Amino acid sequence: MKRLILVVLLIKSSLLLSQSLSINSPENYFKEPFGEFASGNDEKEILKIVDRFMLAVNTKDKEIFNEILYKGINRIVTNIENDNSVITSVIDNDQSIAMRMNPNNKEQFRERYWDAKIITDGNIATVWAPYDFYLNGAFSHCGVDLFYLVKENMSWRIAHFGYTRNKNLSLIHI
Repeated sequence: MKRLILVVLLIKSSLLLSQSLSINSPENYFKEPFGEFASGNDEKEILKIVDRFMLAVNTKDKEIFNEILYKGINRIVTNIENDNSVITSVIDNDQSIAMRMNPNNKEQFRERYWDAKIITDGNIATVWAPYDFYLNGAFSHCGVDLFYLVKENMSWRIAHFGYTRNKNLSLIHI
């Protein structure tokens, strides 16, 4: 019993003396994001992959997805509903592609993005871009796409992606 009390006191005292990692940054901390905004060839190569992603969505071409996406990834979708409630889902991307990108599915997709912000640090990169999505020629939703890419064997591939899906037109500034 005495040992248990001693252990509890030691744990509590160590917690009291520890510092929060999120409050005190190092004094000489460089406040810009690690990495840098992509430019030149890196920017072109990364955007080429995002463009291929859009082409795959718009043409339902699973072969393009196989070229640019890692297998077995999940995507995270944050839905902003008409009543402003937010629902976040994690979706098995391979399963979703098999279902939605089926040539027998007659739905027509049109997704486009613009003003992409790309940050890279060596062999990793993120792309943050607003987008809109049309289903069968009619506006469906818009939001922000977020891609996480990895450069492997001199080629970029998407290792993860997610997006917001906003259908509440009162929040959208078109």
